Amino acid sequence: MNEMRYIITKYKDGVLSFALDTKDSKMESVVFTHSNENISDAKIGDIFVAKVKNVAKQINAAFIDYTPNQKGYLPINTEYVPIITNRQYDGRILPGDEILVQLEKEAVRTKEPVFTVNLSLAGKYSVVSYANTYKGVSRKCTKLEREQLRTAIPQEINYGVVIRTNAVSLLHTSDADDTKGKLSFHLCNTSRTEVMANISPSTMSSAKTESIEALQPIRDEIKYLNDKMSSLIHDGIHRTCYSQIWKAAPSYLTTMRDEGIMYQQIITDDAQIYGEIKDFAALYMPEQIANISLYQDDSYPLHKLYRVETQLDELLAKKVWLKSGAYLVIEKTEAMYVIDVNSGKNIAKKANTEYIYQINMEAANEIMRQIRLRNLTGMILVDFINMDDVEKDNALLQELRVLAKKDHILTTIVDITALGLVEITRKKTTKSLAEQLYH
Repeated sequence: MNEMRYIITKYKDGVLSFALDTKDSKMESVVFTHSNENISDAKIGDIFVAKVKNVAKQINAAFIDYTPNQKGYLPINTEYVPIITNRQYDGRILPGDEILVQLEKEAVRTKEPVFTVNLSLAGKYSVVSYANTYKGVSRKCTKLEREQLRTAIPQEINYGVVIRTNAVSLLHTSDADDTKGKLSFHLCNTSRTEVMANISPSTMSSAKTESIEALQPIRDEIKYLNDKMSSLIHDGIHRTCYSQIWKAAPSYLTTMRDEGIMYQQIITDDAQIYGEIKDFAALYMPEQIANISLYQDDSYPLHKLYRVETQLDELLAKKVWLKSGAYLVIEKTEAMYVIDVNSGKNIAKKANTEYIYQINMEAANEIMRQIRLRNLTGMILVDFINMDDVEKDNALLQELRVLAKKDHILTTIVDITALGLVEITRKKTTKSLAEQLYH
């Protein structure tokens, strides 16, 4: 079992959730969710019957009110057919249209929240979408994994489907792991004809049966989400303007699911949240229900037990120390984030090229962790210690790209600029941790 715990606790005016590695007692993910139930504070995934206020053809977008006097931005994708509830769609989105939209990006500073007409419902293993009818598997999966997982998509589904990377775990959980592992190895290293010639029909039949059974949770989830989508659309076209027809699960639950981790324990100190976790796990994580517990020691609060304030202070600090004695300086400007790597205390070794390389590699790992935990998005420039070695620069970029693939949010390591700065971009979807906590 993984040595990770998932903690959910009431904190300030909301709920703080984080994954904790019990080996070093460090947070590996953290999210803060405000408790404000005001409908204007929409969450990513919420679906509304909105009213189109204005259409800006020059930027191919519309401006909408998703609730009275709460504005949003709606990019217009001509490949998507929107659901308009007060007239027949004729290929145009017009002012006055009442339209089903889903929140895709939260409002960030001066920017309005971004919506889409491509309604989608996410599960642990899959995402079903209304307007994008593509059926396939996440590109983060290997070619062989995509081939195996694609067989789990039912033929009778009405909407688009993408199987998520979490589903890969099901390829390794059946009793036929050894057989399938051998098949996978052979498929990668020999021709398909040679494999078929050397594996007996009974072995192939057994492996196929095991594979079908292992992927059944994906099929069941897709069918459930397909039916739920049909129900939501049917309900939405009969609802009045500004109605909220789907309320997404809070982020402290969806993050728990989407991490794809078999937690050692899932702990909360709130009875209501405990009930929410149990209900949510029954639907998406039944294998983890036995690991859920309610913390009830009033003499020593849960947030003190896990040093929540101390860890958050470290996460929001400008300076981050590394084990080697080097440190990072993380600063925010108006347009981007800037991270500087400093060699720190070990002055005697500063002229050692190999030492500088090791410092940069250590810094790369901590930088990607800090970006993920602080939820830094947009453009990020990193000033590593200059190595004057093209081969080592390339190795550093490769390490960063490997680490970026582990991030659930799209993160791109662009290149090293002419000034020697590493340019990173990370997709904006939600506010940074600092904005979540203090804005």
